Amino acid sequence: MPTAKRKKAYEEVAEAIRAQVFSGELVQDQQLPPERELAEAYGVSRVVVREAIRTLELAGILRVQKGAGGGTFVCHNLDKPLVASIENLLAGGDISLNDLFEMRLILEPPAAALAATRARPQDLAPLQEILEQAQNNLSDSQALRDDNLEFHRRLVALAGNPLLSLLCETVLSILVDSLRGKLHRRTSQTVHDFHHRIYQALKAGRAEEARQLTVGDLQTLRELYRRLGVEVGRERASRKAS
Repeated sequence: MPTAKRKKAYEEVAEAIRAQVFSGELVQDQQLPPERELAEAYGVSRVVVREAIRTLELAGILRVQKGAGGGTFVCHNLDKPLVASIENLLAGGDISLNDLFEMRLILEPPAAALAATRARPQDLAPLQEILEQAQNNLSDSQALRDDNLEFHRRLVALAGNPLLSLLCETVLSILVDSLRGKLHRRTSQTVHDFHHRIYQALKAGRAEEARQLTVGDLQTLRELYRRLGVEVGRERASRKAS
């Protein structure tokens, strides 16, 4: 009968610290003791502690801050491994920007439909607030773009599914970073008009209309990028496959 593989020392230390974080014993932004103290507490070398911290940093559970006031702190960037994986796939040509747009089309329209059925009237206040803010920023392309992105974040949050919010935010943030500096103000103004209509559909509880409008919003955005000469197709990924 095969025996269970024994965990390495750094894995055991990482697991113990992870358990402290998720139990609430260690809280957000709390600083961990120095490496020397951790090594003494766990009965291991400082090299082992360093490797454990590195493992948890990659997992988005800890962050290491250099310089004055530096140290190791608890954080809550649990999407960090997912973000890194997608960024590597994009950089390596295994996926394209078009794939990210398709993921938004898969995730966000159903989220809008859920929001229309689940959101109470008072839940829509943050959405109305960001729409009014965007209306005041129509002449400021960067501010309007930020407001439009925040609209999508709040829209997905109204679906009431934290995992859906995490996936949408991950895809959205990578897509935004990849297209930074390639946006025209007219593009932001066009999708802003869609957002008003989506809000009205949510307010009226019309799920299918909210879904269809969100599809239209995202497809229009993708087409506007293409007209501006921004490549969102599959060419790069196709070259990788060949």
